[in-house]
Amino acid sequence: MTRKLLGTAALLIALLVLLTVADEVFADSRPILKVSTIPLPPIVTIAPDTGHISGLAVESVRQMAQACGADVEFIAPPAWSRALAMAREGTTDALIPTNFSQERTEFFDFHPHALLDLGPALMVRADSAVQDFLGLEQLRGRRIAIQQNILIEPKFDAFIRSDAVDLIIRGNAKSLVAELLTGRVEFIADSKAVLEHYLGETGVLKRVRTLEPPIGSAPQYLAFSKKRSLAFAADTKLFKCLMAAKP
Repeated sequence: MTRKLLGTAALLIALLVLLTVADEVFADSRPILKVSTIPLPPIVTIAPDTGHISGLAVESVRQMAQACGADVEFIAPPAWSRALAMAREGTTDALIPTNFSQERTEFFDFHPHALLDLGPALMVRADSAVQDFLGLEQLRGRRIAIQQNILIEPKFDAFIRSDAVDLIIRGNAKSLVAELLTGRVEFIADSKAVLEHYLGETGVLKRVRTLEPPIGSAPQYLAFSKKRSLAFAADTKLFKCLMAAKP
């Protein structure tokens, strides 16, 4: 009997030690916020040699997570449509950068503060007769290209999707520029910062002209998937901290 008691006591002690170690490991672990995105220099930049992801929006999210005791893992699929789908499906916990829209609140909880504001603009070929952006009616019946699943500005988005223009959808900024330079479209619309960075990198900036004034403002947000992991559930201190943090 004594041996059995000693054996039981030893087992309990071993179990307590294991539980203590497990508690310490759990206490030291940091939740990881998985964020889907795509390269949008200078907002999101991926180093070609190392794959390191940086940029204005990326660093803002990292700082917010760090302040709340979490780490961030950025995942960059080949296309924006996939990055959006990953967050909607809960494969990732969040998405950057994205415009706010009422329709997207079905799938996302938007952070109350914008990460940054991108000035969306129209671009034409340098030899175009169009000199300025005079308003939406100027575009009626014209051929315009935008990126797939990209929102520009609410009034502009509603106008170009109302059959008022000949709208062309392309997968990325490179395709937009190609459509413009070959003359297949008269205008392309996107973030001025993103397009000008791309154009500068490829040496075609002199062949494209940005129209003034900009289309409008385009605040870009961190959007949390409604199917995000339980570590970031709405009632957790961590999620409340993230929502209170300012970029």
